[in-house]
Amino acid sequence: MNSLRLLAVAACVAVFSSCSSSVHMPKGSSRGYTSARTVKRAPNASAITSSREKSVHNLIQGNIKAQFKARGMGYNAPDADLVVGYMVVYQNNSMTTSFDDYFGYGRGGSEILDQAHKKGVIEGNRADYFERAGLIVDVIDAKTNKLIFRNVSVGDIVNGATDAQRKQAIANAVNEALVPFFK
Repeated sequence: MNSLRLLAVAACVAVFSSCSSSVHMPKGSSRGYTSARTVKRAPNASAITSSREKSVHNLIQGNIKAQFKARGMGYNAPDADLVVGYMVVYQNNSMTTSFDDYFGYGRGGSEILDQAHKKGVIEGNRADYFERAGLIVDVIDAKTNKLIFRNVSVGDIVNGATDAQRKQAIANAVNEALVPFFK
């Protein structure tokens, strides 16, 4: 995946949130849970070789961890109560693609991608060229494997973003996607 696709995820819910009519968007909460961990990436998945992509994933995962820890929850213990998965979606005027190695399986990743493409590209009404990224965050009960929360953050990609701008955009996206879970 081109590292440009992961450069910036800003804080504005737009296209992807409008797909909630056909994509399951549960809005459970953190009540009753004490720990979480990141979904385990498939052991046979291709290695991420781009240093920028590695950096982006480290920023996403670090911000997810920080959200849970800021609320007094443990993070990344193998026996955690919750499993957190995320998918990064990249879109421009003609195509939509995703990076879903940290999303997990069986929760409609391809349906989410199809709906995002339909809403943003096929039915989209932006006259000018655009590039945007979305961050979909899922929280799953580790004991029941039930999806208890899903939320999205979407924003335009800022070409030539500095490391500081990228870091802030990712922090904003993770914050926007997860804050409702802790209410």
